[in-house]
Formats: sequence, C-alpha cells, structure tokens
Amino acid sequence: MDSNAVFTAAVQFLLVLLAIAVHESAHAWMADLCGDPTGRTAGRVTLNPLPHLEPFGSVLLPALQIAFTMIPFGWGRPAPVMPASFRRPGWDDIRVAAAGPVANLLLSSVAVVGVAVGVAVLGPEARQAAYLTLLRQPGAAGHLAGFPLMFTLVQAALINAFIAVFNLIPLPPLDGGQIALQLLPSDWGAKLAALRPYGFIIGVGLAVLGVVPILLAPLYMILAIILNAALFPS
Repeated sequence: MDSNAVFTAAVQFLLVLLAIAVHESAHAWMADLCGDPTGRTAGRVTLNPLPHLEPFGSVLLPALQIAFTMIPFGWGRPAPVMPASFRRPGWDDIRVAAAGPVANLLLSSVAVVGVAVGVAVLGPEARQAAYLTLLRQPGAAGHLAGFPLMFTLVQAALINAFIAVFNLIPLPPLDGGQIALQLLPSDWGAKLAALRPYGFIIGVGLAVLGVVPILLAPLYMILAIILNAALFPS
C-alpha cells in the first residue's frame, strides 16, 4: 500500500470517529440543556471519540467500507438519556434526537465552505484535487497542490452528511424515528414503534445498499457548483 493510500484511509477513518463523537456529544449536550445531565456526568459531552466508541459501528464497519472504497459511516454507543428529566417532554425529546444529525450537518456545511475557500486560495490544482476526491479517484490526485487539505474537506463534508442522513431515516431507534414518534398521531406512532426491533437493521441495509448515498445528491450538486463557479477560474 502506497503512502497516498495510507493517508486517505487514515483521514477517512479519523473523520468517521470525529463525526461520531460530534453526533453523540451533541445528543448529550442537548439533553443536559433540557434538564437531563446523565450524558454529561457520564463524560459523553466530549469530542474525544473513545467514550463514544462501539466496536462494530465505530471501527470494523468504517474500516471495511474504506477498504472497499465506499463512503464510510458508522455509529457510536448511544449517549445515555433519561427523558423523564426533561423540562418539556415531547418537545425536548425532539430537540435531543435532532441534535446529533444537526451537529453533523453543521460540520458538513463548514467543510463545504472550507472547500470553497481552499479552491479560491490554492487555485486550479486544488479544484482538480477536490473533483477527483468527489469522483472517488484520490489516487490520481496525490501529486496535486493542496490535495491533503481538499481531500480532508471533501471527505468531511460527505461523511458528516452521510451520518446525518442515515440517522434521520424515520425508523426508530434512529433519530429520525424518534422524532417521527413525537410528531405522528398516537395510532400511527404505535405502528411505527412496532418496527423498533428492526429499524436499525433496515436503516443499515438502506445505507449499505446505496439508498442513503442517493439522498446525498444535493450535496454533490453543491460541491460541483462550487468547483465550477466562475469565481474560481481555471
């Protein structure tokens, strides 16, 4: 394995760990704001990935996806939450469930802005490096100026958006399912809740089989527009 392949694999793996830490920390932080300090006292309001690690979802699955040149994603141990401590049950449940995906989407947005700034500052080779990363051809971009930065920013945007979209699938126990349970009429909510034992497996299946990547099409379009903008001439 050449040095470029080692670099790209290491960066992707570290970005997955960061995205997981941001996601779970956001859940614990929002729960604390809503009156439940359980996650904070358990040391889960931290960007240190170690307290959030789940062996398969945080390590093995991302490593396999990187090996097969897929967009890596994963999950951590759920941050401990006690809804009975919330000041406004229902609304606070929604806020806590949404906090993780929103945090990932914010991080993805910051990375997209970073791509735009990086291309503007570093020029045509950086734009080409970003394009090749977007097309999953980083091996052809290793010699280009700005490749390490552009690869990292593009991957940060994709990985965080992927984890956010995955978690927003409206199936419990995923975050989207938890939000749906609060918003749906009680009879519909009961039917959705019956899927809880299978929701996570279905969600992983949708992600691995390519449904979630299809939902990332708007992000690909935004990045393509940025890279093609007249503001950044060749």
